[in-house]
Amino acid sequence: TSEQLVITTKTPFKVLSSAVVGAGVQWARYFVNRHVPKQYTSSDPEAEMKQYLRERSFDVQQTIGMMTAVHVEDASIVYEKSLDVSLCAVVTAGVGNAVDVTKAWQQNASSSVGTINTMIFIDGMLTDAAFVQAVMTATEAKAKALSDEGVVDPATNTTATGTSTDCIAVAASQTGREYAYAGSATALGKAIGRAVYEATIRALRNYEKRKGEQR
Repeated sequence: TSEQLVITTKTPFKVLSSAVVGAGVQWARYFVNRHVPKQYTSSDPEAEMKQYLRERSFDVQQTIGMMTAVHVEDASIVYEKSLDVSLCAVVTAGVGNAVDVTKAWQQNASSSVGTINTMIFIDGMLTDAAFVQAVMTATEAKAKALSDEGVVDPATNTTATGTSTDCIAVAASQTGREYAYAGSATALGKAIGRAVYEATIRALRNYEKRKGEQR
């Protein structure tokens, strides 16, 4: 809906995330990317988000909750399915607070909720190393997409590597095929890189298209 993008799984997935609700490692069945106004402020975003989820009958203990000022209808979903890997990447992207992380120390941090939110759902069993490597691989793919789309940090006029408030969640069914690693040399890593890159590109273009229509 215009208010939220919700993905549910039949059984709980093991998740490593930086989400507002459900950060760290936990098991979850509900994945919520919530649209909030650009001027959103809260002294305790986690508590406010939990209240939002409860009011909509989500089990907070099994929910990963993200926020974005981007229109969630502009999300991009990319599937990768082969004999080796089955996964899905879901991305919402806005670059109003794009930043070059290597130059970030030169400027004040933004508290905007512009965000590039990335969710990756993997059919398989990941080791702890694979979870961490999946985050690393996805981040590299996101940065490459921003570079190829010519997104720059307006404060430094250098290529942006992300936004100041990006969020990621890697979720795995923890059943079926086992993946010990998820770096770029592995089948899983290659699929993550391809899916996240393509989803980020599409989401960025959806964002730019909407901006153009609103002018």
